[in-house]
Amino acid sequence: MNAYQLIMKLQLKMQDPVFANKFNEAVSKLNSIPGLQQQVLKIAQINNENQRQKALDKLPTEVKSTVTEILNLLES
Repeated sequence: MNAYQLIMKLQLKMQDPVFANKFNEAVSKLNSIPGLQQQVLKIAQINNENQRQKALDKLPTEVKSTVTEILNLLES
């Protein structure tokens, strides 16, 4: 999925208030760490599950669950 497709998918999902609340909570956690937001966008664009998992493994331990939650929300 390229960046444009990711943004379009996110805009559609943000119309659902439940999704929007969960997503905004998770993103607010990530915004406290500089540079992490760009890293998450790169990971979200990875289609290969093995490559995505390797990229997730490189993230700090305390943010892995939040990033995984965001990715799961986007894929649901």
